[in-house]
Formats: sequence, C-alpha cells, structure tokens
Amino acid sequence: RYCRNCVQLKFNEAKQKGEPSLCLECDSSDSDRAEISPDRTYPDMAIKREINKSLKVQCPNSPCDKVMQVRELDDHLQECEFRPEPCELCGKLVAMQRLAKHKEKKCRRRLVPCEVCKERVAFESLDEHKSSTCIGSTVECEFCLARVKDNEEAKSSHWLNECPVGWHTEQCPFGCSDMSEGWEKHRIQHQATHIDRLLALSKRQQQQQADPPEQSLVPVSRGAAAGTSVPASELTGSDFEELSRLKEKAAALESRMKSMALPTDLAKILKDLQGSIVQGDKVKELLQVIKEQFDNCYDKIRQYELRMQKDLEKKLDIERKHQELVKLLAYKEMKILDLERRVEVLEHAGYDGVLVWKITDVRRRKEEAREGKVCSIYSPPFYTGKAGYKMCGRLYLNGDGAGKNTHISLFFVIMRGAFDALLPWPFAKKVSMMLLDQNFDEHVIDAFKPDTSSSSFKRPSTDMNIASGCPLFMPLADFENGSRGYVKDDAMFIKFIVDKSDLPT
Repeated sequence: RYCRNCVQLKFNEAKQKGEPSLCLECDSSDSDRAEISPDRTYPDMAIKREINKSLKVQCPNSPCDKVMQVRELDDHLQECEFRPEPCELCGKLVAMQRLAKHKEKKCRRRLVPCEVCKERVAFESLDEHKSSTCIGSTVECEFCLARVKDNEEAKSSHWLNECPVGWHTEQCPFGCSDMSEGWEKHRIQHQATHIDRLLALSKRQQQQQADPPEQSLVPVSRGAAAGTSVPASELTGSDFEELSRLKEKAAALESRMKSMALPTDLAKILKDLQGSIVQGDKVKELLQVIKEQFDNCYDKIRQYELRMQKDLEKKLDIERKHQELVKLLAYKEMKILDLERRVEVLEHAGYDGVLVWKITDVRRRKEEAREGKVCSIYSPPFYTGKAGYKMCGRLYLNGDGAGKNTHISLFFVIMRGAFDALLPWPFAKKVSMMLLDQNFDEHVIDAFKPDTSSSSFKRPSTDMNIASGCPLFMPLADFENGSRGYVKDDAMFIKFIVDKSDLPT
C-alpha cells in the first residue's frame, strides 16, 4: 500500500529515465524483480472507507469552523459562504459572503459618477478623469473672462495662444501706438492709461445710446495713435464689432475693479506687479530644478525596476530549483521509509510458522479504537518457511462485529506470497492464537481449524484475504484488570502458532 502521489512520482521518474517501474516489495538484488505500472495499481477502497467513516476534518476556508467527515468535505466546499471567489472587475479573491459588498464599495475598478460631469468612471481613474478628460471642470480666465478647463495645461495654452491679453499679443488692445518694450512691461507701465480709456469709452458709449448724434467720433482700438479718431459714419461692420467687444470688456473690467477695491496709489500697484514678475521668474527657476530632479528620480526608478526584474527572475529560478529539491527530498524520504519498513519486516519476520508480536503504546491505541480513529492494527508478516505461506495477525482493541465495545477481537490473515503457486490450497493448517500473561500465570489461548470452503483460506487474489478468527477473544473487563499481567509498561504480546507439518520449508 502506497500514497497515490508518491507512487505516481515513482512512475513519472521511471518514465523520464526510460526505465520500467520495479516493485518496491521485491528485493533489489532479485534478477526477476517484478515490473509494476499504473494500470496494475488500484485504490484501496477498504482504507478509503475507514477514512471516510472515522476521519474528521475542518473546513479550510477561514473563518468557517465547521467540522465534518472527509466524504462531506467536497459538498460543503461547494456551499461554504466563506469560499474564495474572484472579483469579476479586479480579479481579487474575496469570500463569497463579502463579494457583493466588495463590488459595491471596495473594488478599485467599480464605476462611480464624476461629481462634475456625472459620467461614470472607474474609481481608480477618477482623479485622472477630473484633471484631464472631465468636460465639466472649467474656470474663468482672470484676464479675458473666457471659460477654460481647470488644469494647468489648458490654462497655459489659453494664455499663450488664445487670450487677447496673453503673451502672443503684438498690438495693444487699448489703442496705444507704441508697444516696443513688450506687452508685459507695457501693460504694467500704462495700466492707469488703459483703465482711463476703458472708462471713457464706456461712458461715451452710454451717452451715444441715450442721445445719439448724427455723426460721432470714437477711438480706434488697435493700430492707431493715441487720441486719433474717425467719424462714426466711416466705420465698417468689423469696426462696430470690435467696438462692441471692447465695450463689453470695459464694462466687465469696471465691474471687477469695483469689486476688487483697486488702490489709488499707482506706484504701489507697479511695485507689486514687478514683484510678481520677479516671483514668477523664481517660480520658473524652481520648476526647472524640480523638472531636473524629477527626470533624475525617473531614471533611478527605471534602474530600480530593471534591478527588481532581475531579482524576480532570480527568485523564480531559486523557487523552481527549490521545488525540484523538495520533490527529490520527498522521493528520498519515501525510499528511506521503504527501507526502514523492509528492515523492520526482516527483523520481525519468522520462517518457522511462529510469530511473537509486541504491541506498544497500548493505552493510546485503545483510545484511538474507542474513538473510531484507528479500529484495527496489523502485525508484521510471518511465514511457514522460506517458500511457505505468508500470514499476519489483525487485532481490534475495542472489538469487532459481535465483540464490538465488549471484547478484544483477534484474527488470522492469509497474505499473497511469492511462492503461492507451489503451495497446496485452500489453506488447511491448524492456527493457535495466544495473549501472553507477562506474570506467567494464565495465557489466553484460542485455536481453530480453517474452514476450507471459506474464501478467507483460498489462494489470495489480492494483497490479503478477508481476516478470520475470534471476535470474542477476550472480554475487555478482564483485559483491563490491573491485577493481570497482560499489559505492562504500556506493552502487550500476542503469539501465533501455525502447524507446518507436511509443508515445504
């Protein structure tokens, strides 16, 4: 009997080497060592039934603490509310009980509405959406009152390319003839003149609307010298559009000036504006330094990523080698256990039809039998000769069948041997079974002559036949009597004697 995974590992190893899988039971020095293969192995249903009946396990899904028999585990795992299930959105494993709540409130890829444009976007992309693609996040330009997107890239683009008072302006929008010093300095130095012209233009337009003369003079906004004017009758359609636009700007600026409570000290205004320019230059220098530091950090991060990738590859290679070593170690341990078992069998095996079987840890074994964990134990095999019958004993410390919970049950088992073809069948030799009294007062003895019609004594077609013997071998009350010497130092002895007359040795 072998663990299924262990024997499959042996089959795979032999297949990789191109060699046949040889029986582990046979002596390695035998030239006729039997060959085994997967189609000649089969599940041990008896052991499986014992495990399904007695072994209890706990559900592996934390925090589920349900305890059940092994055969119930698969059905429970299908229904367990704590079984891990992958989230359909992010792929994270979440307990089935909490999956709905995770999708609704915790998943990083759940859809949430944007507070500005109400568009539903993934939660992890919400900040990026608000800063780049959201169509509802706009602010008012502080110079021309136009609406622009509320991010630095859009503001800079508007100031550099669209705003009528931005950096791209080549002519003064207030009608000044000379702007050779550049718009920024010109705007600061002639701010009072610009405001006066806007106010005068606004008042003149209001008077013209209240009592329009037959022919009036209006200032030209761009490309004309200061103080130059033309008759209203000579203005074209585009001039009127320009004039209307300037009027709207003047009214808006006048309103903003009243709300801002502009100081009357022009020198102070100029000084503040110059300070802003100097501060702006410092900000530019600081931004340049930050950009250089950012580029440096990016390069370092890239180097770290490459190093981490190499470390990850090394780790995976080490894990692969570790798995190979674990498999090799498991195989070696299997071989060692097999050798230890062989040595133990050779130490206890007798070839004279007699077996003296020492059983240790009696107290623990009785407790396991009462709890149904390990109901029976097998003895080492013994033989009637080198080429004789192969046999063993089977003991139920809490009884079996009619002796369940009341007696010790002791049985004799015929096993499949290497020389069965040379032996007479069915097995018909007398069998004696003894529980030895270590005080040498009174041994418990029972003997029987095999029923040759029973399948228990025919030539084995499997590893062992059905056990046969005495289910009422000894009452538990007598066995547990402390005045008797059947158990000493937590050990007991059982002896089997098989009549081997007229048998090959």
